[in-house]
Amino acid sequence: MVITTTTKTINYSITKGQAVNSVTATVTSTPGCNSTYLTRLPGILKLIELLLALAAVILLATLREQSREVIRSADYYQYSYVSHPWLTYLHEHFLVGEAAFIAAQTVALFVLLILLISYLSSTTSAMIVPKTTNLEKTANIVLAVVLLIAGVQEVVLAVLWRYDEAERTIMEVGPFGVRVAAGALSLLNGLLFVVSAVLSAKELAGPKTL
Repeated sequence: MVITTTTKTINYSITKGQAVNSVTATVTSTPGCNSTYLTRLPGILKLIELLLALAAVILLATLREQSREVIRSADYYQYSYVSHPWLTYLHEHFLVGEAAFIAAQTVALFVLLILLISYLSSTTSAMIVPKTTNLEKTANIVLAVVLLIAGVQEVVLAVLWRYDEAERTIMEVGPFGVRVAAGALSLLNGLLFVVSAVLSAKELAGPKTL
């Protein structure tokens, strides 16, 4: 299979007031995967953000605990768990608020996957108009706020549940460190989304002067 890359040079003019500027743009089209996006700063940021969100989810998922609670029926004592397993069901245990943390990271993962797939499947690596959209800029802003809040919440939860009122340890060093690390990754990711939002806004605004 031969992949053909087509390069076109376009000359156009931009008029602003009395000034007319001539611009030459080179448009390169390549069928298939557009890996060029990953060599630009926005693409690199999106890839890092995806990995950070995935790492945060995996870290917190390692702390998942399950327990089995018995559902007592009128004739419960006439049966045993082994012969009647449907009398019980599994519970998933996280700290209060950690489900929201996982949900925030999951939303970020889905949004990032959609953006990456849409850019990588684009056949145009360079265009006259910005590739960034208002939707992407808004998504960057919203995800920045959500991930920063989720990160602060996770770190605060870890600190609050580290000791009880009598200063006795109720959370071991391992789980405490994992929760703090997950929160820190979320905070870092939130800051990266702030950078992505700024880059999106600048790209949409275009050059300040012509």
